[in-house]
Amino acid sequence: MKKVIPLVMLLGGAMSGFPQGSVTFRNSATFATTDPDSATGNRLVYDQGSPLDAATGVALTGTQWVAELYAGTSAGSLAPVTASISRFRSTTTASKGKWALSTVNGVANDPLLLPNNDFGTIAFLRVVIWDYDANGGAAGSFETATGKTGQSAVFTYRVPPAGDLLLSDYVMEGFGCFACVPEPSVLALGLVGLAGLLLFGQGKTKALKSEPLCPSLALGLRRPRNPFLDGLEP
Repeated sequence: MKKVIPLVMLLGGAMSGFPQGSVTFRNSATFATTDPDSATGNRLVYDQGSPLDAATGVALTGTQWVAELYAGTSAGSLAPVTASISRFRSTTTASKGKWALSTVNGVANDPLLLPNNDFGTIAFLRVVIWDYDANGGAAGSFETATGKTGQSAVFTYRVPPAGDLLLSDYVMEGFGCFACVPEPSVLALGLVGLAGLLLFGQGKTKALKSEPLCPSLALGLRRPRNPFLDGLEP
């Protein structure tokens, strides 16, 4: 029965008159290619400051975090597909850095309909992550979220033609791993502080350069005059 439902969705989309291709919105899918952003990243999502490496990195966990898909017909037309929002696995999971197989509404995210991308076209996609629980849940959004967030590079995806039943055609092969970043305001404050330190250092350097030399240095360390000895000099 589980295999029949995706088939009905695909065929139903093909029979409608609206562009609605679909994609497997899972980074736990079976990929046929290497992670495009890190050969050892395994398409995982990593915590802030972590190397993009499945062996040494710190993969993101915690059900407060969600992954959300952005899609468009160009890199400049990306819009949130709110039906895609899916929680990450718990801190005790063995599948760290991967989001769940269903959305926050309990619907499987494979297949996920792309409301503005027609069959057989090239879709532009991006995956973002944010703290769902701390930002109002369904009332929140990635754009207004506070705290650390993250986003993948924009990648392309060829939407399979209507009626395509080859599951591997729906995998996001262009998706690559990425890590969380600090809240923009925190990062901005850090940069302001760094700039202030640099300016302070430059001011101290200029002050030192402008100070007069001590008298002995100003005189070139010349020997004091001695009238008696000077009279003996030829």
